[in-house]
Amino acid sequence: MWIGFKTLIVASILVTLTYASYRDIKYRDIPEVTWVPAIITSVIINILSGKYDPLHTALSMFPVLIVFVMSLLGMIGGADFLALLMIALAHPQFLVFPISLLTLLYSLLIPLGLMMYYALCNTLLYKPLLKKVRCKEGRKAYLIFFGRPMNVKEMLEKKFTYPLTIPVGKGEFICRPSFSDDDEEEERIKERIKGAIAKGEIQSDEEIWVTPGLPHVVFFFIGYVLALLTPQHYIMTLLTH
Repeated sequence: MWIGFKTLIVASILVTLTYASYRDIKYRDIPEVTWVPAIITSVIINILSGKYDPLHTALSMFPVLIVFVMSLLGMIGGADFLALLMIALAHPQFLVFPISLLTLLYSLLIPLGLMMYYALCNTLLYKPLLKKVRCKEGRKAYLIFFGRPMNVKEMLEKKFTYPLTIPVGKGEFICRPSFSDDDEEEERIKERIKGAIAKGEIQSDEEIWVTPGLPHVVFFFIGYVLALLTPQHYIMTLLTH
């Protein structure tokens, strides 16, 4: 019977993550109610099956706490926290590693790979452009790992692309490592850049440094599938022999 319940839990999580990933890719916005059916289904089944023992549940929730703190700091969105909370509540027990921890670790592979790609391109291909940037506030190192140069006009027209260098005068910028989770704040920054173009502080065909708004829920979806496929029984055998 438990196998059938477990299949139902996994199916509800996969369906939810599929829909949430679609919303994240297309709109970068996921209604909070999206997570409710799968969470309720998982919690009810796990309570009735007696799966919430204190130690394993606490360990499963620890990665969720990390993501929650990151969301409070504006490093990621609230949907990322809710996605991992759903996974942790669905899989409170584990053999070696919590499913929530594996999901989080796997989900970081794509952003880390992108950082390495940026660092390589920026140091080899865009070094002259990087040298021209004068940061009145912040550090130029942010740009190496988190951004790439883009035409100002293109950036203003492109969806889910945010400036890391914000003009504050002729040839000077605020250099930041990421963008705000506040859409209104980001819109104000783009209006500020348009004002800088009007004042002649920056040209529309000039290069500034930008970063993409990544669909992190998609990475959690991939991470969750990989976590389910991780052979924990085999790992346990290796560790105990």
